[in-house]
Amino acid sequence: MKHFFATALLLTLLLFNTPLIAQPMHSFALRPTQYNYHAPLRDNSPSFSDIFGKNSGGGVELTYYRRLLPNILLGLPLRLGTAQTEPQSGNAGRREWLLHLDVLAQQHFLRPTAVVQPYLHAGVGGVYNFDRQDFGVHFPVGIGLNVRIIENVYLTAQTQHRFANDSRDVWHHALGLQFNFGRELPQRRKEPSDPDKPADRDGDGVPDKDDLCPDQPGPAATFGCPDRDGDGVADRDDRCPDKPGPASNFGCPEVSQADRDILAAAVQNVQFATNSANLLPSSYAVLDQVAALMARYPEYRLIISGHTDSIGDDKFNLDLSKRRAKACYDYLVSKGVAPHRMTHEGYGETRPIADNNTEAGRAKNRRVEFELRLR
Repeated sequence: MKHFFATALLLTLLLFNTPLIAQPMHSFALRPTQYNYHAPLRDNSPSFSDIFGKNSGGGVELTYYRRLLPNILLGLPLRLGTAQTEPQSGNAGRREWLLHLDVLAQQHFLRPTAVVQPYLHAGVGGVYNFDRQDFGVHFPVGIGLNVRIIENVYLTAQTQHRFANDSRDVWHHALGLQFNFGRELPQRRKEPSDPDKPADRDGDGVPDKDDLCPDQPGPAATFGCPDRDGDGVADRDDRCPDKPGPASNFGCPEVSQADRDILAAAVQNVQFATNSANLLPSSYAVLDQVAALMARYPEYRLIISGHTDSIGDDKFNLDLSKRRAKACYDYLVSKGVAPHRMTHEGYGETRPIADNNTEAGRAKNRRVEFELRLR
């Protein structure tokens, strides 16, 4: 691991003249990782060569990345390995199994089409020690470098220091491959050097060199791409381009708390005849509210799931749960909800939410659940 930065820089020189391509929205990275609990920040060593020169163990990392903005990615790394977590103690020879899961923000410094991609990353994560059976919180910060080998395949190298809540800080060094896939960001077009040609041909105030949609006017907040509902999510990434909504909900309106309460109430208030899929008349009012809710949120679909308690035959309970979910589906169709906007399924007694050994628990387990999801 000492020489992985030299390897990355060598490939940088060899590949620097590779033609530029667009950058997809999604990536997976697979990296063997070295752990170092001997770091200078832990033992006050004056030699920074200890960062790469000492080894406490290692593992393997699998990371998913989602490009949020052209130069900002969200990373979800999962890492499994073994290490000597207290190399200065009498247990220096003992390795412990460790599982890490982080949420990272990754900031790139060159345009998304560049062959070489230096970056910084920081975030928060957790580590579970299987031998000690304890959980700790880490705050990783670090640097990295991606170098394109072929289209959508990168050599990726990174180093991070992980500040630990239990003072067992650690360095992680990783070298591996990253694979990009999915819909690509639009490329910026290179304009010929012509002093008489406008630098902003769509007139949106965003210079063409910074405009991801140079032929369509849009605000600077969305890099010059159209955003007709003004919610800050470009139309090309907005699942609801005519209704404002937060980026965390893909630009679609969020379901109000009052409407969430209607769905929660339906779980308890939709009732059936004993051992039957026949809806009781008292259920009609709450199902009518669900139908009206579906009209308010045309971008969403409804997942209907039936459940039973554990009394009786397993096969009968499974069939009963399916028929009860279907009965709710049929009622909502009769009230004008389009069939393609709903699905229904039954799970019998396999998904209890309360203790089946008590009457109160069994009553909670006999239920039909309603969940809204974006299409």
